[in-house]
Amino acid sequence: MNTLQMLISYFLRIFPGIGLIMLVFVLIKPNVYFRTVIYIFAFILVRDAMTPLGLWTLGKEKGIIWLRMSSDPIFLIIFAGISLIAVFALHKLDKENGKYLMWFRDKKFTGLIYGILGCIVVVTPFLILYSGIDINNRGGSVNISILLPLLLFSMFGNLLEECLFRGYALGILKNSQNCLIAGINTGVIFAACHIFLAITVTDIGLPILIFTLWEGIIAGLVGSRYGVIPATITHGGAIFILSAGLI
Repeated sequence: MNTLQMLISYFLRIFPGIGLIMLVFVLIKPNVYFRTVIYIFAFILVRDAMTPLGLWTLGKEKGIIWLRMSSDPIFLIIFAGISLIAVFALHKLDKENGKYLMWFRDKKFTGLIYGILGCIVVVTPFLILYSGIDINNRGGSVNISILLPLLLFSMFGNLLEECLFRGYALGILKNSQNCLIAGINTGVIFAACHIFLAITVTDIGLPILIFTLWEGIIAGLVGSRYGVIPATITHGGAIFILSAGLI
């Protein structure tokens, strides 16, 4: 399947769901909190729809999760661009929620360093867990020619996700919780939003939920203290390293 056919198949698959979500906005005119729930719901739709089309692959070996993205560099770049446009559109069109998008909460350099450290914390257990598993049993090697498109896909795609969880959801939770607890709880919500992926979209089950809880809490702690961009480096960087087969 070439890139154009892949994109057409993908958008035809998600179109009914996106159309219904748009109808909800037109008819109900949801408030600021309800809009966040709908944004997350829409993101789950567009993410999970990638699975049956083979735009990403998840599996488990010896109970350990592994993942690989599409090997089509054009698709990866296009999807990265669409994600970036979605972030820009949300920021510009939803002013009420926009106040929760704190790109950096401290000095930028400090935030970048902690974003990288968070990424290292997320992937470090896999250095041990993957040591006894041949790479061919966990997705295989990844062609070096797609590493840059894969990095863009990982960072911009997860920037959109971090805007929702470490931006909107975190901002709402901080209205009633302290910063640390709110950050941890965004990780719990993040993991809960992978239930369908773990149980119905795939049959991988618990390994997905354990990984997303671990990753979500680390990104939540980084995001609550340092902002959306550092959390994106933690989350997107970890996804890039794991899906690129770098460990």
